[in-house]
Amino acid sequence: MSLTDRQKKNCNERALMLSLKKLLGFKPKTISCYILALTPKSSNIHPCNIGTDVNNERLEFLGDAILDAAVSELLFKRFPSADEGFLTQMRTKIVNGKKLTELAGKLHLNELIFSNTKKISERIAEDAFEALIGAIYIDRGFKYVKQFVSQEIMVKHINLNKLRFVDNNFKSRIIEWSQKYKIPIEFITESVSEYSKEFVSKLLINEIIVSKGTGFSKKTAEQTASEEALNKIKNGDFTL
Repeated sequence: MSLTDRQKKNCNERALMLSLKKLLGFKPKTISCYILALTPKSSNIHPCNIGTDVNNERLEFLGDAILDAAVSELLFKRFPSADEGFLTQMRTKIVNGKKLTELAGKLHLNELIFSNTKKISERIAEDAFEALIGAIYIDRGFKYVKQFVSQEIMVKHINLNKLRFVDNNFKSRIIEWSQKYKIPIEFITESVSEYSKEFVSKLLINEIIVSKGTGFSKKTAEQTASEEALNKIKNGDFTL
């Protein structure tokens, strides 16, 4: 498949360098790291002559761990008196698939991804964001990762004071509801298929399937199923 006009523009080193400098807040050194980060596994486009068997999976793996470390350190310093539980909850609110997809959109990262389609899926956007973190780490080191996360993410797109009062742990809330009213609940979570990374979770209340959720981890699928069940309970769409 040939490159689109936008993708050809992205392959122009000067144009891509300018786009990345605006996005990152600093000038990249090794442009090939970022081209790799912007190439999803699902794409059969092979941009900028970087080869036909490469994609951002390895950078995504690295970026996932580095992002956790950067956010953890920033939160540790931002809330010096907070306990482990609070810091873990805050990190989860920032480093989750939904939030990373949202941030990819706000940063206009989607416009730089080499994809077969005009519409970038949530999974591709999330993976590209994590791969971007991996690329920054390889290119400029952990110091620049923290600079990017702090200045371009935390300052511009995340209100920590507001976020600390947001409760988006839907699974915990549905468990508390079940314990309060002594109503048994059960999650049945399975992989969609042998070859898929996606999971589907069914939430049973009193052995009745009340909601379903999907996600690229068991945790995300169960959170989605829990959110749907809570909405049904709140709106009166579910009665025992």
